[in-house]
Amino acid sequence: QSKLTPEIKQRLLIGHDNRVKCALRTNIRVMKIWKSLRPYALKVYYMFATGAHNFESRGAKSTEAKSEFGELFFNHSGRLVDKWHHYLPIYDRIFLPLRQKQESNSRDVIRFLEIGVYKGGSLELWRKFFGESAIIHGLDLDPACAILSTSDLPVHIGSQADERFLMDVVEKMGGIYIVLDDGSHQARHQRRSFDYLFPKLSEGGLYVIEDTCTSYWLAFGGGFRKPGTAIETAKSLVDGMHGWYHRIPSRRKSLAKYEIGAVHFYDSIVVIEKSRRERPVRSTQGLV
Repeated sequence: QSKLTPEIKQRLLIGHDNRVKCALRTNIRVMKIWKSLRPYALKVYYMFATGAHNFESRGAKSTEAKSEFGELFFNHSGRLVDKWHHYLPIYDRIFLPLRQKQESNSRDVIRFLEIGVYKGGSLELWRKFFGESAIIHGLDLDPACAILSTSDLPVHIGSQADERFLMDVVEKMGGIYIVLDDGSHQARHQRRSFDYLFPKLSEGGLYVIEDTCTSYWLAFGGGFRKPGTAIETAKSLVDGMHGWYHRIPSRRKSLAKYEIGAVHFYDSIVVIEKSRRERPVRSTQGLV
């Protein structure tokens, strides 16, 4: 077996170094290309890989039927209504305390506004859930929804992003205690509705944004951690609530700092509590 001369060894080492350098340069070029293509690849993924149609029920009654609202939903025979099954027990959790409060004090009238009427079935369910004393209105951009309006469940036609229209609806309702945004699911519309309606909520009221899964879907102006979506806006409200402890400026910081008592995150539902807050204080109690 022949031995490698020092000259041959040197040449082999140089060749190896050149191959490593070439591979590194290739990897760098590939990463640069991927970095430029990644936003478009993600858009294609969100366009074709996700959507509400991928989650259609196969007809079996779920365990969510055990909730009060679930019983109403699965036994509903009125106008068409479309709900994710995991929402049903969430409705019980967030709305039952408000209904019970109203039942114990007849002066606390529930004024409920639903953004997005669809076929009118959800308004009928809210009437059954909250009872005859509740004031329940709906609004929708689709003029075809006007036919669904009744004296008991009025439907207003207009854009959820139109402040003058929203002001007129609130005035007709005599105020609002609960807002359920199930409208266009477009991020810019959700923000406009929240910015106008949340300050109008009565103390102790709730602002509920539904179907926040759309915050991740391109078709609704969404994307993973994309600024301005309902999910990211709600996250920023959490930062605003903690504005007592940092000086980082952010939009809605003052609102969150003084008027938001809590932000609750569920799967595809965000619940924001209206509650006047004072400057936090602390003290020490007990024996030394």
